[in-house]
Amino acid sequence: MLRRELDGLEEAVPLAPLCAYGVGGPAEYLYRATSTGALVHAVKTARGAGVPLTVLGRATNVLVSDAGLPGLTVLARNEAYTIDGEHLEVEAGAELPGLVTDLAERGLAGLEFAGNIPGSVGGAVVGNAGAYGRAVSDVLVGVHLLDGVSEHVKEPAALEFGYRTSLFKQLPELTVLSAVFRLARGERSALLEEIARDAELRRSKHPLEYASCGSFFKNPSRELPAARLIEDAGLKGFRLGGACVSEKHANFLVASPGASATDIVALAAEVKRRVREQSGHELVEEVRRLGFGQPAPR
Repeated sequence: MLRRELDGLEEAVPLAPLCAYGVGGPAEYLYRATSTGALVHAVKTARGAGVPLTVLGRATNVLVSDAGLPGLTVLARNEAYTIDGEHLEVEAGAELPGLVTDLAERGLAGLEFAGNIPGSVGGAVVGNAGAYGRAVSDVLVGVHLLDGVSEHVKEPAALEFGYRTSLFKQLPELTVLSAVFRLARGERSALLEEIARDAELRRSKHPLEYASCGSFFKNPSRELPAARLIEDAGLKGFRLGGACVSEKHANFLVASPGASATDIVALAAEVKRRVREQSGHELVEEVRRLGFGQPAPR
């Protein structure tokens, strides 16, 4: 059914090159959905075939197991957007940094805080991505989603947004198709300058030269960042296999060439254990694990 219904279906595709961490096994089947219609059709086809389904954006906040992903993996590559006055409607596969820069060039403000957050619009909605005390849900008007069978448009109040979470994380059968954001008029040069300053700040504070998914753990609070707890536990530079706690930013668990997903999981577990013993705080992972505990793909 998958081969018949999904033109361009690929088999046994390595996922590591498609993921920010650069690790992980293959997708049993892979399909690149370049339109919202194709994304809906792929999801419905997988449901109808009764095969495991994973929908990915830019894979900047996920860790794929070394065994890979069984069933069908769909890459959301629907990227179109339209602007109506100060409302932006954008498809889930659009890459966030490029989109925000385009908006700034047009003098449209509201999402500039996300101008250097890697990933797709759909992934940003799922994880309620944010920075500097702001999040995408703050400017979100509605989400067009698929529940596996039918399409709906939901307001943010119905989607249980919170700090780096949403209803989509609780119910993975929901798929983001597109989103509408409320923008405002701004000064083009000031918006572009803000994005550039943020990019420079990130380069100075974050180990961008290494493979990672950014901050691995959620901050217990704005006053108590996870990086401080990890650093206080003496873990900066701590290494397990090919994974290491960054010397530059302790909440980045970076992967060296040759690292495995197993290395990263083991490092995360040790960091959590030592932080708990040293401070009593239980760190919660922000990065989503995929394929762990599932049957290996054929």
